[in-house]
This record gives sequence, structure tokens and C-alpha cells, in this order.
Amino acid sequence: MGDDMSSAREPGRGYHDIGGLSAGVVDPMVTEARPWEKLSIVVGNAIGLAGSKLIRVDEARRMREEMGEQLYNELGYFERGIEAMKRLLVEKKIITEPELDARMAQLAESFVGKVP
Repeated sequence: MGDDMSSAREPGRGYHDIGGLSAGVVDPMVTEARPWEKLSIVVGNAIGLAGSKLIRVDEARRMREEMGEQLYNELGYFERGIEAMKRLLVEKKIITEPELDARMAQLAESFVGKVP
């Protein structure tokens, strides 16, 4: 395992390997996923094994583990999944970053003034 994959907390553990470590206080009242989080699951299923089979679970895990400690820690659980899917689709040349950026700009424009 390279130095960029090691954890400052425990030698030999990747920054993403938090199994068994204290994660702090868990808010038991947070139980309902937000709409965009649910949508990320639907998209993942649609392009994953349950759908078109464009990506596999092990590929998504690799992308999460390779995104780097800073980005990994800045993003939440669902955001990491979305970032992993995006990177895989670009890596597989299914879409390019400029195509994705252009589509996201179109979507953002269509939502202006429509979302509270």
C-alpha cells in the first residue's frame, strides 16, 4: 500500500478503512434519505448490476478508495458514491467531463427559480 493510501490514525490502514474505529456521536433521528440521495441510489442501480451493467461494485469501491484522503473526507457518503460513478463513466469513456459539465449546467439552468 502506497503512502497516499495510508491513514495518519493507524499505519497500514487506508484513509477510507474506518471499520472498527470510533466515528463519533450518531444522531439516531436521522433516518430518512433526502430526495437527491435516493436518486443517487436509483442512478447507481440503473447503471450497475441491476440495470445496464455499466459499472460494478468493485469498480465503484476502487474509485472511492482512489479519490484521495482530502476529497474522501470532504464528501458525504452519497456524494462519494456520485463522485465514484462520475469517475467511472469518464474512465470508461461513456461520457467526457466537458459533456457532463455542459449537461449539469443545462439542468441547473432549468431549475433556476423552481426549487425552494
